[in-house]
Amino acid sequence: MAIKIKKFTITRSKKWSSLSAAIIIIGVSIFSTIKILTPVKEEEEIALYTYTMKAGCNYEVSLIENEIYDRTVMGENLVYPKSIFDKLKVNFYAEFIGYPAVNSDIRAEYIIEAKVRGFHTINGEKRIVYEETFPITSKLGMKFTDQAFISEEVSLDFNQYESFINEVKSILQADPESETELVFRGRFESKTKYGNKEEEFAYSMALPIFQSLFSIDKPADIEKTGSITETSLIEKSIDRFIIIVPGTIILVMLLLIIYILMFSTMPSEKEILLLRFKAIMRKHGSRIVRVNRSTNISMDRVLEIKDIEGMVKISDQYNIPIFYKADEGGLPEDNKFFIPGKDFCCIYYLAHSNKYSTFYYLSGN
Repeated sequence: MAIKIKKFTITRSKKWSSLSAAIIIIGVSIFSTIKILTPVKEEEEIALYTYTMKAGCNYEVSLIENEIYDRTVMGENLVYPKSIFDKLKVNFYAEFIGYPAVNSDIRAEYIIEAKVRGFHTINGEKRIVYEETFPITSKLGMKFTDQAFISEEVSLDFNQYESFINEVKSILQADPESETELVFRGRFESKTKYGNKEEEFAYSMALPIFQSLFSIDKPADIEKTGSITETSLIEKSIDRFIIIVPGTIILVMLLLIIYILMFSTMPSEKEILLLRFKAIMRKHGSRIVRVNRSTNISMDRVLEIKDIEGMVKISDQYNIPIFYKADEGGLPEDNKFFIPGKDFCCIYYLAHSNKYSTFYYLSGN
């Protein structure tokens, strides 16, 4: 059984407005489809070589034999008595790991030293009075491939540094504040086919001197990462499934155009008048009164008004409603609205009439 599609009525202006809107939407959807299908080129940094560098330490405290402790080695994060303190053993370590393994030539060097400083504080600012560096050990020119690991253990007591501070005090005849730190510093240099990279490190730990009971604050490990990169253009495309959206819109708009062209008809004169009447009633219905019949209306002087807005102005000016008498179909009889006056009558026609000349009074006088 064939499906019969009912035709519908549409005015010429609405028809062409609908067709124009559908065509514009199709155009926008086609443009969106092209954008989706066309890959976008974006600059992107690609890592050719990456590396990680770490540096840190472990330590333990050695005690001389005593009657208090049943062991002579104490681990980290404890409180240590200076009276039976023997040595502080610190194991420094550092590593450099590169990826991918491309037979990179890694050179390394390091220095371990102690720095002793005397300072005076003025307004919260440390001002150095003296500073002395005590070298402990160092290594230069170490060679590795792809990854490097350094480990060095040093053993020290605090006597040398305390003696130096006491000697300086006796020379200066002053007692500035002092601090001592153990420093592990060095650098790695990696030579690869992608280029060269150099990273330096400096790891320091404060030494607690002149304290009868002391603890050691070990800093967190140093960790650095880096890479050798190059910038290249990468084609990026939007998910192709999104094309369903503009494709569906195009299809719907095409069907709408076909439906309007094939199944729309122009309204009859009566339908046009009805549409115009409904529009007037929607906008100005509060000023318009329907009457069953009209009597004693002076037609000696008649003013035909060009548009309904003119009728509304006259109605407001004279404080008289706009009237119409309905015909059998509910439209104004003779397609006219009127404002009755004492000496004249204003008329507006839904359809143009040649009965009276627009904007002129016609009278027998």
